[in-house]
Amino acid sequence: MSSFYNNVVIAFAALGSFSYGYCASVFGSVIGLPGWYVYFDLPMTGEEGYAEKTTPVIATANGVISAGGGVGSLFAMWSADALGRRASIQLGAFFSLLGGALQGSAVNLPMFQAGRFIAGVGIGLLVVVCPMYMSELAPVERRGWLVGHHAIFLVIGYTFAGWIAYACYFSPEHLLQFAWRFPMSFQTFPPLVLLAGSIWLPRSPRWLMSHGHEKEALRVLHRLRQPTASGREEANLEFNQIQEQLALEKQNLEASGGNIWQLLWTKRSYRKRMILGFLTQFGAEFGGPLVITNYLVILVQSLGQTGSKPLLVTALYLTTAGFIWNPLGSWLHDRIPSRRGMLIVGMICNVITISLLVAIFATYQNTDNQSGKIAGIAVIFIYLALEGTMIDTTMYLYVAEIFPMELRSIGMGFSLFGQFAATIILLQTTPIGLNNVGWRYFLLLIVSSAVFAPVIWYWWPETAGLTIEQVARAFGDEVTQTSSTVVMTSVESEQVENSDEHPRAKYLE
Repeated sequence: MSSFYNNVVIAFAALGSFSYGYCASVFGSVIGLPGWYVYFDLPMTGEEGYAEKTTPVIATANGVISAGGGVGSLFAMWSADALGRRASIQLGAFFSLLGGALQGSAVNLPMFQAGRFIAGVGIGLLVVVCPMYMSELAPVERRGWLVGHHAIFLVIGYTFAGWIAYACYFSPEHLLQFAWRFPMSFQTFPPLVLLAGSIWLPRSPRWLMSHGHEKEALRVLHRLRQPTASGREEANLEFNQIQEQLALEKQNLEASGGNIWQLLWTKRSYRKRMILGFLTQFGAEFGGPLVITNYLVILVQSLGQTGSKPLLVTALYLTTAGFIWNPLGSWLHDRIPSRRGMLIVGMICNVITISLLVAIFATYQNTDNQSGKIAGIAVIFIYLALEGTMIDTTMYLYVAEIFPMELRSIGMGFSLFGQFAATIILLQTTPIGLNNVGWRYFLLLIVSSAVFAPVIWYWWPETAGLTIEQVARAFGDEVTQTSSTVVMTSVESEQVENSDEHPRAKYLE
């Protein structure tokens, strides 16, 4: 079982997830603030020139942060292994801090868009490395809940963005600039706290062992597990299993020529992992969560809500996600023994709820039927409840579980690149699509979810209830067997020689 220290470390690391959520969503609320349009001399919704002048600016702002995220996720393929998980989190926090400062102080649109790109690089690093780091610290029996902190804090970041923007809407007229600059500048606060406190975060024991730091790895594992005889025994067994699996993976890599990049394409199970990781993220995003979140203000306005109401609806929407649906999904992961099942059910629910939303938009959008329009907002909340519970946490947990140590940085980076590839396409085209084809644009999301549900059922292996090392068996790879006998190691003896209890671990030959 995890110790209190383990829980605190994972919660603090989740500030990176919070930073991602806030930075990725705050602009979706800022476009509901009149001051932003006034400062950059852009027509507001309903005003002449909005489609021609404002829509491309909004699309670009969402596109460049996704492009930056893609760059950051690809960079993490190298940095998470070469520099380490903790150092990569620190880099991500730095770029997020810098990008937020540029956006909050922007004097023109090019400076604003540059800040969006730089912040994107930062959150691209964070969204790859934070769940990877959490999964390598969490014990198997609580991995669903602890790694689920990533998605929970991510959506709490969304929630803060929504409520801060809503509060700033009521700024007096002479503070119109403050009203949009404060939400954008707040992007700097979470990564600043993360960067300052990260020096106390332990390095990942799996990364430490893969780089020859076994003493430190065992010391970290002992702190991460319960400070009891059974907890130390668990840490020792986990240490043995990691060591044996790393040795086996190293042996297999050397037998294949020693080139991991070559092995990606020549080893079927590794190739499958890369494809499934990418498609898990790509398919989840094509289910529409960021489309609806980032453009919820515009959607609610199109359903007849004006003034502060679109921002209030957005804030309430994100609050339910952060404090109800994503925590519920994380809690269920350790009780429902199927990642595949949750993804499939989530995709089916997407098809149903988005189809209902399309029907309501097609029927009531251009009418005076307020009941029909309110029903549309209600369906959006139902969509969130089902998508947030079934998909939002699962999409990160699954890709954090499926890669062996030698492939984890590359695999996680490439997987999350799939998310940003999807968001570049969707966030860049959504405002243009809504202007040109209206509700028909959402048919794309329906078709995507309908396709992915059976594909997941057929091709995705189950990973629930398995240690990160044992997941290899689900992909057809060789897995070491760890003895239940516990024998003292020379490494452990140096760490616990003053302890009254000396549980022992034995390395298998």
